[in-house]
Amino acid sequence: MKKRTLLIWLILLVSLVLYADGYTLTDHSEIKELSSFRMLGEIDLRTDKDFSSPIKYRTLNHEGGMKVKVLEILKNDVQEDESGIWLYVLLTAPMWVDSGDRIEKYQKFLIFLSDNMPVFDFEK
Repeated sequence: MKKRTLLIWLILLVSLVLYADGYTLTDHSEIKELSSFRMLGEIDLRTDKDFSSPIKYRTLNHEGGMKVKVLEILKNDVQEDESGIWLYVLLTAPMWVDSGDRIEKYQKFLIFLSDNMPVFDFEK
């Protein structure tokens, strides 16, 4: 498990250097409703706006990342020993998920953004 986590972070860092075009944000206090950004890594997607709802999809950790616009900032929380914020977002570009499905843009998802996950191409 530790090797997998280390590999994911290594891929994330390499992707950051190669593909980050715009403003990289590490302080999530700047995120507001209607902010747009791109996230890299594996992110759990819930289709219901309910924190206890089942995970419907999990993103792939690829160079394109997940491009979103924040519709609503719901609450600060701790998930799997990591603090962060729950966001209700609109997908602004299509993407592939781990099930092999292609998710089209303009779908809404509930996501948890941990405090230690940087976001890229940030726009207020």
